[in-house]
Amino acid sequence: MLASANVAGILLVVLGTLFVLVSAAGLALRHRTRGERPEVPYTMRPGPSDAALETPLLHRLQGWSVVIVLFFVAWFPLQWLLEPGRNLQQEKDLTTLGVERGALAVQPYSEENQLGVGCVRCHGPQLQGGIIPYQGGYAYPPNLQTICAGNLANPPHTAIASVDDIYQVVEQGRNAMPSWSIRYAGALDDQQINDIVLYLVSMSSKHVDPADNICTNKDAQKRALEKAVAGGTVLERP
Repeated sequence: MLASANVAGILLVVLGTLFVLVSAAGLALRHRTRGERPEVPYTMRPGPSDAALETPLLHRLQGWSVVIVLFFVAWFPLQWLLEPGRNLQQEKDLTTLGVERGALAVQPYSEENQLGVGCVRCHGPQLQGGIIPYQGGYAYPPNLQTICAGNLANPPHTAIASVDDIYQVVEQGRNAMPSWSIRYAGALDDQQINDIVLYLVSMSSKHVDPADNICTNKDAQKRALEKAVAGGTVLERP
C-alpha cells in the first residue's frame, strides 16, 4: 500500500542513492589514479579561462538549468493530477485493513488472536444476537448483522439511526452493554473502536438492503431518525 501510494518518492530516493554511490565511486577511482602525488587545493588552482566560461561551460550550465526547470514543470502538475486517486486508494486500503482487524477484534482473545475483544460472547457466535445473565434476569444483546438497518428498540431504549450512533453506543455503552472507550472507563482506544465499527458496517451491509442501510444511505438515516424521534428513542448526542 505504501509503495503504491509513494511511487514518486521511492523513485527519487532510489535515484538519489544511485547518485551518491556513483559519486563516491568516482571520487574513489579519481583518488586512486592520482596515486601519492601532492594535490593542489581547489582554491589555489587556476580557474576556467574566459573562453570556457563564456561558451562551453556556460552552455552546459544553462542546458542543465533548462532540463531541471522542464522536469519540475511536468512533475508538479502530474503529481497534482495523481494525488486524488492515490489518496482515494490509500483510504480504501486503510478501510480494508481496519475491517480485517475488526473481524479479529469481535472474536475472543487468544494467543493466536491478540486483537480479540470478544463481542461474540454476548452477541452470539455470528453476531446474530444472544442472551446473557443481567441483574438477576436476562438481557438480549441485539443482532449486529442487521445493525445498519437502524435498529429501533422500544422505549426507554434508544435507536440506531446512523454510524455516529453505533460509535456512541460502543464507546459509552447502553443498557447491559458496558462502555468500551478509554474515555468512558473502558478498555479500547479510538483505533480499536474504529476497526470494530468498520467491520460491523461492512458485515451488516451484506445483510441489509442498500435502500434501508442507515450506514451508507442518507435517506435511510433521515427516515430512521424521524422514526426514532417519533418513538421517543432518539440517541442523545454530545
